[in-house]
Amino acid sequence: MAKGPIHLPVHSLEQSPERSRARRSWPLAVIGLLATAAVLTSFPAGVTQLTSTATSSLFQGDVSMKKGSCEQAEPFLPSGYNVTKIWEEKEVIIKRLQEAIRIPTQMYDEMGPVDEDPRWKIFAEFHDFLEKTFPKVYEHAKVTKTDWALVYEIEGTEPSLKPLMLTAHQDVVPVLPDTVGQWTHDPFSGEYDGTSIHGRGSSDTKSSLIAVMSALEHLFGTTDFKPRRPIVLAFGSDEERGGQVGAPAIAKYLLEKYGKNSMSLLIDEGNGLVETWGQQFATPAVAEKGHVDIGLTVSTLGGHSSVPPTHTAIGLISMLIAQLEAHPHQPTISNKSPIYEFMTCAATFAESMPAKLKKLVIKAEKGDKKAWKDLPLEIISTGMDGTSHGPGQGDPMRSLLTTTQAVDIINGGLKVNALPESVKAIINHRINVLSNHVELQERIETLLLPIVKTYNLTLNGFDGTAVYSGSPSSKVDLSLAFGYFTDPAPHSPVTLDDPAWTVLAGTSRGVWASRKEVSEDGTVVELEKGKDLVMAPFMSTGNTDTRRYLDLTPNIYRYRYTPMQGSAGAHTINEYSNADDLIEFTRFYQAIILNMDQSKHVA
Repeated sequence: MAKGPIHLPVHSLEQSPERSRARRSWPLAVIGLLATAAVLTSFPAGVTQLTSTATSSLFQGDVSMKKGSCEQAEPFLPSGYNVTKIWEEKEVIIKRLQEAIRIPTQMYDEMGPVDEDPRWKIFAEFHDFLEKTFPKVYEHAKVTKTDWALVYEIEGTEPSLKPLMLTAHQDVVPVLPDTVGQWTHDPFSGEYDGTSIHGRGSSDTKSSLIAVMSALEHLFGTTDFKPRRPIVLAFGSDEERGGQVGAPAIAKYLLEKYGKNSMSLLIDEGNGLVETWGQQFATPAVAEKGHVDIGLTVSTLGGHSSVPPTHTAIGLISMLIAQLEAHPHQPTISNKSPIYEFMTCAATFAESMPAKLKKLVIKAEKGDKKAWKDLPLEIISTGMDGTSHGPGQGDPMRSLLTTTQAVDIINGGLKVNALPESVKAIINHRINVLSNHVELQERIETLLLPIVKTYNLTLNGFDGTAVYSGSPSSKVDLSLAFGYFTDPAPHSPVTLDDPAWTVLAGTSRGVWASRKEVSEDGTVVELEKGKDLVMAPFMSTGNTDTRRYLDLTPNIYRYRYTPMQGSAGAHTINEYSNADDLIEFTRFYQAIILNMDQSKHVA
């Protein structure tokens, strides 16, 4: 393909969106009208204006449409380059993901130091693969390796502009040897069946990494692209165990070099495209739940099992666990919840949204207290088209509205004829965005007290002091299992007065409105209502490396521009990712790179 220049005018404008997360009970704050006139008049010639108001009235006329998180950006693509050309490299990009999957960068909860544990060394092979596969990126980028994490810095001709930061992680969850026989394709074969690429990491999240790198490799290899806005790529090494090493090392490096609030926009793994109630939505996670693993240890006297007490340590810890599971966290929602924001968007644009749910959203928006009380359970009972329960999993909608608890690990006992002296369980929690780790810890201590008192146990709280003093030889200790916690992340901006969100939203809608199924030449076409893409705030049930990057930018979006039904099997058997979706994912990354480069409003 012949090379040619890309001319991308750019201008900076400082923006400091509010990052506060004030906790609220249930008051309804009316979302103010947002000024967009400046945005409408300040983009360079040849670039489609980035904003438009929604074309329909909110709730079909029940409430007047107001500007806010549901206002849609006008779809647009970069000027001067047709990103659809990336489809010419479909087979090459598929092959890259296949090869990436074949390198088993498995990450375990318990890992030794990065310079000692031999299991880290597989990342050296993965790094060699990336350097061999993406020579143009390595030619243009400064590459820094730290604790097996990777940072790529591509200089811009306008260094005063804040860099665009695109992230993914190199590691994958392990494949349990006992489950290999359940895979329809070998988990590390990277097999391509003509439709999907199979294997561990195909979805989570080597596809993101390959798409980002392929987008840049293609630009550098086929054009004279010289970015004006610096670009930072950051690939963590241990996201699948909470990002204890890789992402913190990346954050430390970038904060020391660039400072706080130094990135213009950060896109990481997260939610994708989902069709529900007759409308296609893009659902970036604009907030993130907290994360804490609670250690629960029961210690008792040992002895011969032929003369057992009424309850062994295993029996006691079982009752404590049962007590917690008998009292699950209740679902909650507020007007600042991303799930509520999504529901207001659905009520605006999705014509087939169930009537009862839509009615409750309308009433809640008007300040009806009973509607607010009933709304969480109505969301859960209604469910949402396009989402499904994974094998062995619970209700995803309930998980989005609560703090979840999952007893994932339990250890105790060494001999069948010896009473266990110490038994430990680890309970994984994903903390509701309306709560925090302090509330969680207080709740656990309170819930366990009745069992502790009934069986005369000593309960030592999270700070090591006694919450209840019972038998000195039978005690319960609470702790942070791995020594750290993460509270819920701040809510990222989601209105059109924020330039970075506007570019993300307009780019997403532009890529959707120019895909091969609707556009013959890769240009944006006008789509009828219901066939277009609506950008709507949402949230993920899990966590990402972005918890380590909160100081770098308020504009963090956990988002994969791929249909959510096009991939499956992350963290379980038979993981796969649709091949055509991978190419569109790469096209999206090209578009966002170029659109951010030419934006006149993003700082």
